[in-house]
Amino acid sequence: MTVVSGIESRRAAWKILLEQEATGAFLKDLFPEGLSALRDDDAGLARAICFGVLRHRRLLDFNLDAQAPRGIKGTKLRMLLRVGAYQLFYLSGVPDFAAVNTAVEIAKYDLGKPESGFMNAVLKAVAREGLRTPPGNDFKSLGIRYSHPEWLVRRFGKELKTGALEAALRRNNEEAPQWIRVNPRRGEPAALPGLLAEAGITLEPLPEPGAPPLYYRILEGVGAAIRSPAFADGKFSFQDPVALWVVSLLDWHPGLSLLDACSAPGGKAALTLELAASRGEALEGARIVCGDASFQRLRRIGDAQLRLGHRELLPVCVEAGSGAFRAPFDRILLDVPCSNLGVLRRRPEARWNWTPEKITALAHRQREMLESASALLNPGGRLVYATCSAEAEETVDVVRGFLAKHPEFQIVDAGGTVPASLCRDGFLRVWPGETDYDGFFAAALTREG
Repeated sequence: MTVVSGIESRRAAWKILLEQEATGAFLKDLFPEGLSALRDDDAGLARAICFGVLRHRRLLDFNLDAQAPRGIKGTKLRMLLRVGAYQLFYLSGVPDFAAVNTAVEIAKYDLGKPESGFMNAVLKAVAREGLRTPPGNDFKSLGIRYSHPEWLVRRFGKELKTGALEAALRRNNEEAPQWIRVNPRRGEPAALPGLLAEAGITLEPLPEPGAPPLYYRILEGVGAAIRSPAFADGKFSFQDPVALWVVSLLDWHPGLSLLDACSAPGGKAALTLELAASRGEALEGARIVCGDASFQRLRRIGDAQLRLGHRELLPVCVEAGSGAFRAPFDRILLDVPCSNLGVLRRRPEARWNWTPEKITALAHRQREMLESASALLNPGGRLVYATCSAEAEETVDVVRGFLAKHPEFQIVDAGGTVPASLCRDGFLRVWPGETDYDGFFAAALTREG
């Protein structure tokens, strides 16, 4: 990343972080407007600061509070201090004086002279002392060292032993790997690596034995891949491989009706068609109903329809469980709205957006959605309940609670479809930070016919 001087990138990052904290929005939804006035290199620096501050927020506060014994007053002042401290500790291309001076200038014009003086003193002290981390491996120390809320560390600790827990927390603060999914409807999958290599893009195939050759990890050239003619021509999309096993659990084939109940932006529905195409199955006459409550998000399915060529996708703006559908389906994918705690590398803000109480309330909604969707399944059909979270309240508790009320439904053991390393108790259950894949959960349920 090219680092540039000036305060506009830092001010933009500060403003975006303040809005994110106030609204709980995802950074990716705030970037288009918040960075629109910046040139590319400034926008790149602002993005790096935003992601970095959220990934290291608690440790930054630990260091800032140590140099401000009388406290830091106000959200705006604290957030700007985080922006400065993150650059001091983690951005090697930014000189210390640039990190301090730009923060002081922003404080002077946006917060006032007293605050700018305080900013200058605290950041210089932080730079002088260097990054400090608390000793020990108790939940509090781990939470500060790896910037996770303590309640979340305790939850992870119930599933992971100390060494694995620390490794998972560390990995959650790293950049997520970028994976691509080959579209066999736009060309021969085996030809894509060579095609992209001509543009300086290096790929590594998915290492799971027996997996269809549709996924590659980008080792070098992510930006070039996005700008490549192959991407524009719909030859590939960006998607984590965990989606492969979620969709595989559906066991969908042309001729079966399918409802993707929370579909937008349509990545798993598109993958369903591509898997069938990779098996040589004819897709003429196939239809996948793609429901979603958000019209804005639903519009993004247009990318799969047009760029990828999947005109079999039928977007319908409807909330799952609203009763809008009457005819039953042979297959239903219910990828419910969740806490996103399984994808903390991609969405670091999720760790600060949620509390145990909020997750409990969310799980109630997820149970309602599963109850409503199950009523639309044909006898002998299959429903896959999925979340990008591994939290028990959102996953196994929801499914087991549902099964206790509905003896006509049974679990389809994921072990015959999903790699053994990603299976727990018959479910796909990947803990965040445990592997190179996103954290995820999926349960396949069949209705007695």
